Amino acid sequence: VDDPGLLDFDMLQTGHMDGRANTVDSLTESLELEPKMPVLIAEVGYEGILESNREEFQRFFFWSSMLSGAMGFTYGANGIWQINQCGQPFGPSPHGNEWGDLPWEDAYLLPGSGQVGLGKRLLQRYPWWAFEPHPEWVEPHQSPENRLEPYAGGIPGQVRIVYLPFPRSGDVRLRQLETGVKHRCFFFDPKSGAEVDRGQVEADDQGDFGVQRPSMWRDWILV
Repeated sequence: VDDPGLLDFDMLQTGHMDGRANTVDSLTESLELEPKMPVLIAEVGYEGILESNREEFQRFFFWSSMLSGAMGFTYGANGIWQINQCGQPFGPSPHGNEWGDLPWEDAYLLPGSGQVGLGKRLLQRYPWWAFEPHPEWVEPHQSPENRLEPYAGGIPGQVRIVYLPFPRSGDVRLRQLETGVKHRCFFFDPKSGAEVDRGQVEADDQGDFGVQRPSMWRDWILV
C-alpha cells in the first residue's frame, strides 16, 4: 500500500529473534509517522519459538508495548500457529527449516498467554485507551539506548503504571507526581496477578517519591 491514508491502523511484526528492543523501536517509529493512526503489535516472539521467548519475554513484550503507546497486543504461541499434531508436526517451512514440534494441545497451555491476560485485566480497570507514554515519570527509565530499563505511562492526575522489567534493589523513584495529594499505591505481580499494597503515598515538594519494591527479585508492575 503506497498511500498510508488508505489505512485505519498499523499492525507490526517485530520479529522472533529476541525482539525486545526492536519491538519498542519499531513501535515508537510508527507512532511518529504521519498520518497518525493506532499502532498494534501483531506478531512478536511467539512463546516457545526457537526454544526461546518464554513467559518472561511475553510479559516484557506486552507491558513495554502497552506503556509505549500501543493500542493493542497480539499474543502468539509456537505450536499453535502451525497446528502441530501429536506425532505429526507441521514440518519444514518453505525455507527448509522447522520452527518447532510442540503440539497445539500443549502450546495452548503455555503460561505466557495467561500472564498476558492478567495484564489485560489490570489495564481494563482504567481508561487504558487514553494512556500515553511518560518515561520521565520514573528514574531510571527506558530510552533508545537501553530498552530494558523501566517503562511508565498513564493519564496525568488519574493513574500511573510503571513496569519494572528486571530486578533492582532498593527504592523505585517516582518523578513528577502531583503534590499536596495522596496517591493509592500498589505492586502488581504480572505472573500471578497478586497485589502488594503500599497504602497511600505523598510526594515531596519536588514531586518525587521513593517506593520500596517487594523483596521478591523479579519483574513487577507498580500502580
